[in-house]
Amino acid sequence: MTDDDLCYLTAKDALKLFRARKISPVDIIKAQIARSEVINPAINCFTDRYFEEALDQAKAAEAVYASRSERPRPLEGVSLAVKDAQRLKGTRTTHGSLIFIDNIEDHSDPMIERLSSAGAVIHVRTTTPEFCLSGVCHSRAWGTTHNPFNMDYGPGGSSGGSGAALAAGLTTLATGTDIGGSIRIPSSACGTVGFKPPHGRNPDGAPNCFDRYNHCGPMTRSVLDAALMQSITAGPHPLDHDSLRATIELPERAGSLKGLKVAYSIDFDYVNVDPDSARLAPS
Repeated sequence: MTDDDLCYLTAKDALKLFRARKISPVDIIKAQIARSEVINPAINCFTDRYFEEALDQAKAAEAVYASRSERPRPLEGVSLAVKDAQRLKGTRTTHGSLIFIDNIEDHSDPMIERLSSAGAVIHVRTTTPEFCLSGVCHSRAWGTTHNPFNMDYGPGGSSGGSGAALAAGLTTLATGTDIGGSIRIPSSACGTVGFKPPHGRNPDGAPNCFDRYNHCGPMTRSVLDAALMQSITAGPHPLDHDSLRATIELPERAGSLKGLKVAYSIDFDYVNVDPDSARLAPS
Protein backbone atom coordinates (compact mmCIF):
# COMPACT_ATOMS: atom_id res chain seq x y z
CA MET A 1 0.00 0.00 0.00
CA THR A 2 1.45 3.36 -1.06
CA ASP A 3 1.53 6.49 1.09
CA ASP A 4 -1.19 7.99 -1.11
CA ASP A 5 -3.37 4.94 -0.44
CA LEU A 6 -2.83 5.39 3.30
CA CYS A 7 -3.75 9.07 3.10
CA TYR A 8 -7.06 8.35 1.40
CA LEU A 9 -8.22 5.35 3.46
CA THR A 10 -11.64 5.80 5.02
CA ALA A 11 -11.84 5.54 8.78
CA LYS A 12 -13.83 2.31 8.52
CA ASP A 13 -11.17 0.69 6.33
CA ALA A 14 -8.32 2.03 8.45
CA LEU A 15 -9.85 0.68 11.66
CA LYS A 16 -10.31 -2.72 10.07
CA LEU A 17 -6.64 -2.79 9.02
CA PHE A 18 -5.52 -1.54 12.45
CA ARG A 19 -7.37 -4.38 14.15
CA ALA A 20 -5.85 -6.90 11.75
CA ARG A 21 -2.39 -5.44 12.48
CA LYS A 22 -1.82 -4.95 8.74
CA ILE A 23 -1.05 -1.25 9.15
CA SER A 24 -0.50 1.04 12.12
CA PRO A 25 -2.00 4.42 13.03
CA VAL A 26 1.59 5.68 12.88
CA ASP A 27 1.77 4.74 9.19
CA ILE A 28 -1.20 6.93 8.32
CA ILE A 29 -0.22 9.88 10.50
CA LYS A 30 3.32 9.89 9.06
CA ALA A 31 1.99 9.65 5.50
CA GLN A 32 -0.48 12.50 6.03
CA ILE A 33 2.14 14.70 7.70
CA ALA A 34 4.57 14.10 4.82
CA ARG A 35 1.85 14.79 2.27
CA SER A 36 0.76 17.97 4.04
CA GLU A 37 4.30 19.34 4.07
CA VAL A 38 4.38 19.04 0.28
CA ILE A 39 0.80 20.00 -0.60
CA ASN A 40 -0.52 22.31 2.10
CA PRO A 41 1.73 25.32 1.36
CA ALA A 42 -0.25 25.71 -1.87
CA ILE A 43 -3.68 24.73 -0.55
CA ASN A 44 -3.33 26.57 2.79
CA CYS A 45 -6.03 24.67 4.68
CA PHE A 46 -4.34 24.54 8.12
CA THR A 47 -4.01 27.04 10.93
CA ASP A 48 -2.15 25.20 13.71
CA ARG A 49 -0.44 21.82 13.55
CA TYR A 50 0.16 19.30 16.33
CA PHE A 51 2.32 16.81 14.46
CA GLU A 52 4.60 15.74 17.31
CA GLU A 53 1.72 15.26 19.71
CA ALA A 54 -0.20 13.36 17.01
CA LEU A 55 2.70 10.98 16.43
CA ASP A 56 2.89 10.29 20.16
CA GLN A 57 -0.85 9.56 20.25
CA ALA A 58 -0.58 7.35 17.16
CA LYS A 59 2.20 5.34 18.82
CA ALA A 60 0.03 4.93 21.91
CA ALA A 61 -2.83 3.73 19.70
CA GLU A 62 -0.46 1.30 17.98
CA ALA A 63 0.36 -0.17 21.40
CA VAL A 64 -3.34 -0.59 22.16
CA TYR A 65 -3.86 -2.63 18.99
CA ALA A 66 -0.80 -4.73 19.82
CA SER A 67 -2.05 -5.38 23.35
CA ARG A 68 -4.37 -8.25 24.16
CA SER A 69 -5.54 -6.65 27.38
CA GLU A 70 -6.68 -3.25 26.05
CA ARG A 71 -9.78 -2.81 23.93
CA PRO A 72 -9.46 -0.19 21.15
CA ARG A 73 -11.85 2.73 21.32
CA PRO A 74 -14.21 3.40 18.36
CA LEU A 75 -11.79 5.83 16.64
CA GLU A 76 -8.52 4.57 18.11
CA GLY A 77 -5.66 6.10 16.10
CA VAL A 78 -7.77 7.75 13.37
CA SER A 79 -6.60 11.22 12.32
CA LEU A 80 -8.99 14.13 12.84
CA ALA A 81 -8.81 17.75 11.64
CA VAL A 82 -10.72 20.24 13.82
CA LYS A 83 -12.21 23.43 12.43
CA ASP A 84 -10.70 26.62 13.84
CA ALA A 85 -14.05 27.63 15.28
CA GLN A 86 -14.40 24.77 17.75
CA ARG A 87 -12.70 24.67 21.14
CA LEU A 88 -9.88 22.22 21.83
CA LYS A 89 -8.53 22.47 25.37
CA GLY A 90 -5.02 23.91 25.65
CA THR A 91 -4.88 25.06 22.03
CA ARG A 92 -5.62 28.22 20.08
CA THR A 93 -8.98 28.92 18.47
CA THR A 94 -8.94 32.07 16.34
CA HIS A 95 -12.30 31.84 14.53
CA GLY A 96 -10.34 33.14 11.53
CA SER A 97 -9.94 36.52 13.23
CA LEU A 98 -6.95 38.59 14.30
CA ILE A 99 -8.97 39.53 17.39
CA PHE A 100 -8.56 35.97 18.71
CA ILE A 101 -5.07 35.26 17.37
CA ASP A 102 -3.80 34.58 20.93
CA ASN A 103 -6.95 32.92 22.29
CA ILE A 104 -6.13 29.70 24.19
CA GLU A 105 -9.03 27.48 25.25
CA ASP A 106 -9.48 26.16 28.79
CA HIS A 107 -11.92 23.42 27.73
CA SER A 108 -13.07 21.50 24.65
CA ASP A 109 -16.45 21.71 22.97
CA PRO A 110 -18.64 18.61 23.49
CA MET A 111 -18.16 17.32 19.94
CA ILE A 112 -14.36 17.57 20.12
CA GLU A 113 -14.33 16.12 23.63
CA ARG A 114 -16.28 13.07 22.48
CA LEU A 115 -14.21 12.44 19.37
CA SER A 116 -11.00 12.73 21.39
CA SER A 117 -12.35 10.39 24.05
CA ALA A 118 -13.21 7.92 21.28
CA GLY A 119 -9.52 7.76 20.33
CA ALA A 120 -9.29 10.21 17.43
CA VAL A 121 -5.86 11.76 16.90
CA ILE A 122 -6.14 15.52 16.34
CA HIS A 123 -3.18 16.60 14.23
CA VAL A 124 -4.33 19.92 12.69
CA ARG A 125 -6.79 22.80 12.90
CA THR A 126 -8.47 23.88 9.66
CA THR A 127 -9.12 27.31 8.20
CA THR A 128 -12.36 29.25 8.23
CA PRO A 129 -13.32 32.78 7.13
CA GLU A 130 -13.57 35.33 9.93
CA PHE A 131 -16.24 34.22 12.41
CA CYS A 132 -17.44 31.65 9.83
CA LEU A 133 -19.47 34.36 8.09
CA SER A 134 -18.72 33.57 4.46
CA GLY A 135 -19.02 30.88 1.85
CA VAL A 136 -15.46 31.75 0.75
CA CYS A 137 -12.54 30.51 2.87
CA HIS A 138 -10.40 33.63 3.28
CA SER A 139 -9.33 35.68 6.29
CA ARG A 140 -6.72 38.29 7.14
CA ALA A 141 -5.51 35.94 9.86
CA TRP A 142 -4.78 32.95 7.61
CA GLY A 143 -5.06 34.05 3.99
CA THR A 144 -6.89 32.19 1.24
CA THR A 145 -7.58 28.46 1.14
CA HIS A 146 -7.63 26.84 -2.31
CA ASN A 147 -9.53 23.88 -3.71
CA PRO A 148 -7.20 20.84 -4.13
CA PHE A 149 -8.88 19.94 -7.42
CA ASN A 150 -8.35 23.37 -8.97
CA MET A 151 -6.13 25.96 -7.34
CA ASP A 152 -7.96 28.76 -9.17
CA TYR A 153 -11.05 27.98 -7.10
CA GLY A 154 -11.90 27.90 -3.42
CA PRO A 155 -13.19 25.01 -1.30
CA GLY A 156 -16.32 26.85 -0.18
CA GLY A 157 -17.02 27.88 3.36
CA SER A 158 -17.12 28.31 6.09
CA SER A 159 -15.67 24.86 6.90
CA GLY A 160 -13.49 25.20 3.81
CA GLY A 161 -10.26 24.08 5.44
CA SER A 162 -11.85 20.82 6.56
CA GLY A 163 -13.27 20.13 3.10
CA ALA A 164 -9.94 20.89 1.42
CA ALA A 165 -7.97 18.77 3.90
CA LEU A 166 -10.22 15.76 3.27
CA ALA A 167 -10.11 16.18 -0.50
CA ALA A 168 -6.31 16.48 -0.44
CA GLY A 169 -5.84 13.37 1.70
CA LEU A 170 -4.36 15.34 4.60
CA THR A 171 -6.73 13.89 7.21
CA THR A 172 -9.06 10.92 7.58
CA LEU A 173 -11.88 12.74 9.39
CA ALA A 174 -12.74 16.38 9.97
CA THR A 175 -15.22 18.52 11.86
CA GLY A 176 -17.36 21.40 10.70
CA THR A 177 -20.07 23.81 11.81
CA ASP A 178 -23.05 24.92 9.77
CA ILE A 179 -25.66 27.68 9.86
CA GLY A 180 -26.41 28.39 6.21
CA GLY A 181 -24.34 25.73 4.45
CA SER A 182 -20.94 25.86 6.13
CA ILE A 183 -20.59 22.06 6.18
CA ARG A 184 -22.61 21.37 3.05
CA ILE A 185 -21.03 23.93 0.73
CA PRO A 186 -17.39 22.78 1.19
CA SER A 187 -18.45 19.14 1.02
CA SER A 188 -20.09 19.80 -2.33
CA ALA A 189 -17.22 21.92 -3.64
CA CYS A 190 -14.57 19.39 -2.56
CA GLY A 191 -16.38 16.16 -3.46
CA THR A 192 -16.58 14.96 0.14
CA VAL A 193 -19.37 14.04 2.58
CA GLY A 194 -20.84 16.46 5.10
CA PHE A 195 -23.82 16.20 7.43
CA LYS A 196 -25.64 19.01 9.22
CA PRO A 197 -27.51 17.19 12.00
CA PRO A 198 -30.96 18.29 13.19
CA HIS A 199 -30.99 20.85 16.00
CA GLY A 200 -30.03 19.29 19.33
CA ARG A 201 -28.76 16.02 17.92
CA ASN A 202 -25.11 17.00 18.47
CA PRO A 203 -24.46 19.04 21.62
CA ASP A 204 -22.43 22.22 21.26
CA GLY A 205 -20.75 24.73 23.55
CA ALA A 206 -21.85 28.29 24.29
CA PRO A 207 -22.74 30.53 22.59
CA ASN A 208 -23.46 28.23 19.63
CA CYS A 209 -25.78 26.02 21.66
CA PHE A 210 -28.17 28.97 21.98
CA ASP A 211 -28.41 29.37 18.19
CA ARG A 212 -30.96 26.97 16.75
CA TYR A 213 -29.52 27.37 13.26
CA ASN A 214 -25.89 26.66 14.19
CA HIS A 215 -25.03 22.96 14.26
CA CYS A 216 -21.77 21.04 14.44
CA GLY A 217 -21.33 17.89 12.39
CA PRO A 218 -19.03 15.39 10.67
CA MET A 219 -17.08 15.88 7.46
CA THR A 220 -15.63 12.76 5.86
CA ARG A 221 -14.87 10.98 2.58
CA SER A 222 -17.63 8.37 2.96
CA VAL A 223 -21.19 8.16 4.22
CA LEU A 224 -20.26 5.30 6.57
CA ASP A 225 -17.54 7.43 8.17
CA ALA A 226 -20.04 10.26 8.68
CA ALA A 227 -22.43 7.80 10.34
CA LEU A 228 -19.61 6.54 12.57
CA MET A 229 -18.72 10.06 13.71
CA GLN A 230 -22.36 11.00 14.18
CA SER A 231 -23.03 7.98 16.40
CA ILE A 232 -20.14 9.06 18.64
CA THR A 233 -20.98 12.76 18.89
CA ALA A 234 -24.77 12.57 19.35
CA GLY A 235 -26.46 12.55 22.73
CA PRO A 236 -27.24 14.78 25.71
CA HIS A 237 -24.60 16.98 27.33
CA PRO A 238 -24.87 19.16 30.47
CA LEU A 239 -23.44 22.21 28.65
CA ASP A 240 -26.20 22.20 26.02
CA HIS A 241 -29.76 22.56 27.31
CA ASP A 242 -31.17 21.74 23.86
CA SER A 243 -29.20 18.52 23.35
CA LEU A 244 -31.36 15.48 22.68
CA ARG A 245 -31.14 11.94 23.90
CA ALA A 246 -29.19 9.61 21.62
CA THR A 247 -32.24 7.65 20.50
CA ILE A 248 -30.83 6.79 17.08
CA GLU A 249 -27.76 4.62 16.58
CA LEU A 250 -26.70 4.62 12.96
CA PRO A 251 -25.82 1.19 11.53
CA GLU A 252 -22.20 0.29 10.88
CA ARG A 253 -23.07 -1.50 7.65
CA ALA A 254 -24.96 -0.04 4.72
CA GLY A 255 -28.11 -1.94 3.81
CA SER A 256 -29.33 -2.64 0.30
CA LEU A 257 -31.06 0.18 -1.55
CA LYS A 258 -32.72 -2.22 -3.98
CA GLY A 259 -36.38 -1.43 -4.48
CA LEU A 260 -36.23 1.93 -2.71
CA LYS A 261 -37.30 5.13 -4.45
CA VAL A 262 -35.56 8.45 -3.87
CA ALA A 263 -37.30 11.74 -4.57
CA TYR A 264 -35.23 14.76 -5.51
CA SER A 265 -35.67 18.20 -7.02
CA ILE A 266 -33.04 20.10 -8.94
CA ASP A 267 -34.65 23.52 -8.68
CA PHE A 268 -37.56 23.24 -6.20
CA ASP A 269 -39.58 24.58 -9.14
CA TYR A 270 -38.35 28.14 -8.62
CA VAL A 271 -34.55 28.27 -8.18
CA ASN A 272 -32.33 29.13 -11.15
CA VAL A 273 -29.71 26.38 -11.54
CA ASP A 274 -26.52 26.62 -13.57
CA PRO A 275 -26.90 24.46 -16.73
CA ASP A 276 -23.61 22.63 -16.01
CA SER A 277 -24.93 21.60 -12.60
CA ALA A 278 -28.32 20.60 -13.99
CA ARG A 279 -26.68 18.29 -16.54
CA LEU A 280 -25.08 16.29 -13.71
CA ALA A 281 -28.48 15.28 -12.33
CA PRO A 282 -29.87 11.87 -13.36
CA SER A 283 -32.64 12.04 -15.91
